[in-house]
Amino acid sequence: MNKLNQQKFMNLFNNMLQDQNQKSLNNVLHTNFGGDEVDHVNIQKEQDLSMRLDERKILFLRKVKEAKQKILEGTYGVCEECDSDIAQKRLLARPMAKLCINCQEEKERNEFGTIQKRRDLTAKKLTDEADANTHIKAKKTYNSVKDIEFESVVQA
Repeated sequence: MNKLNQQKFMNLFNNMLQDQNQKSLNNVLHTNFGGDEVDHVNIQKEQDLSMRLDERKILFLRKVKEAKQKILEGTYGVCEECDSDIAQKRLLARPMAKLCINCQEEKERNEFGTIQKRRDLTAKKLTDEADANTHIKAKKTYNSVKDIEFESVVQA
């Protein structure tokens, strides 16, 4: 990876860190502790969710710092598994990628144990091992909104 690209990624990572710091500061400044009992319960739920999101942010920031360190060491953009260069397109899509697409696919195959119903990231088509129609679900038709079943994504 040339110096210009390294500098672009370093600037990207610095901007990511600066944005996260600004968001964290804004969250602290806009915390409200007033209201009645219902408001306090809602605030507590928001704080619980915020803590979980903060844990994800910490992991994200750790990855950003690791990527910055790799740039300084001259190893950014090199696959940790096979030592080949990670494609520029992959780095633009996932700046903190540590593995080339082939090693990432192999890792996912090993983690999930099977590649059935999974798309091949390189070929953008189903693999030979997967049945051609297993990924297609029968299309449901609805006569009205009342027929649609909604699923909550919020834990009570």
